[in-house]
Amino acid sequence: MTTIVVQDDHIIRALSVILDPDCPGDRVDAFEDYYSVDMPEFRKWRDGLRKKYTDVFPATVILTHSQEELDNSLKEADAVVVEDYIFGQKQLDSGPKIKICHNFRTDMRNIDEAACEARGVIVKPFFRRVNVAVGEHAFALMMTLGKKLVETNKLLTIEELQAEGWPARIYNRKHTANSNWARINGIKNMRGSTLGLVGLGSVGREVARWANAFDMKILYAQRNQLSKDLEKQFNASYRPIEGLFQESDFISIHVPLNEGTRGMIGRELLEMTQPNTIIVNIARADIIRREALLEYLESGHLGGIGMDVHYQEPGEIDDPFRRYKNAVLSPHIAIGTRVNGAEDMGDIVSNLNDALGS
Repeated sequence: MTTIVVQDDHIIRALSVILDPDCPGDRVDAFEDYYSVDMPEFRKWRDGLRKKYTDVFPATVILTHSQEELDNSLKEADAVVVEDYIFGQKQLDSGPKIKICHNFRTDMRNIDEAACEARGVIVKPFFRRVNVAVGEHAFALMMTLGKKLVETNKLLTIEELQAEGWPARIYNRKHTANSNWARINGIKNMRGSTLGLVGLGSVGREVARWANAFDMKILYAQRNQLSKDLEKQFNASYRPIEGLFQESDFISIHVPLNEGTRGMIGRELLEMTQPNTIIVNIARADIIRREALLEYLESGHLGGIGMDVHYQEPGEIDDPFRRYKNAVLSPHIAIGTRVNGAEDMGDIVSNLNDALGS
């Protein structure tokens, strides 16, 4: 039976449900429930993949929880699926049967492609539909806040606007037009604004594509600077994170949550932002220190915060972020339809099947 070694991840581990007939029943039930939002016939979809891709099903799927564990599990592996674990000469030497190394992202810096090519191992990057959806959501939050759509939603009379603190009043129509008679100040243009991306990985790159379409200036900060070719591809300029916070009109967070990023954005960086800077976080809430974020919202220094991820999920009715009109809070829906994730998994299974059947 085929053996597939997989970097364990809440999303990628769906491969065990799809391909491993010995997958525990409670995990199958959990994924059926997870997909049921948009896919009520999850098991029928899974069984269809099994019937179609017989070179990869059935398989033993080994989920690994560290680089070391992955390295120690490769002896009998026919295929490997990773997201950010390293796969190079050491791993090739440990897995003489491996036919394919499938990455779960387009960023291939973790794969030694030359070593794989020399060994005849197929290497596959992966363009995730889910990342496209998350990038769209991040940009939607930025535009919603920049255009003050939530703050002005359904306020269509002078009385309603004035009750919310806006100085609504008709202009002198004898001499001027009447646009923005509500007198909403601080509305931002996307074109010409500076977007700072904290992380230019797979999702950050999707946001960069949108930003380029709107002719924004794009800055990025991350642990390692990208190659000049990649910077040119995304029209992005590298900055230390302090410089990014000082220069950006919009800041969008796209790094994973780990010990190095937990609480990395606090009072020191928030103090560096320009007045009315808008911050969007669709990564993980705890990358930004909660009390510092509340402090700078309360002071009026920030132009707004958009969050699809929260410090507690599900949240509480008295969550303090709810009281700010310039906070747009969505309930962790950025990944969009579950069909995105299902089609992603289907493509990976197809690629594995092609490689193992060749």
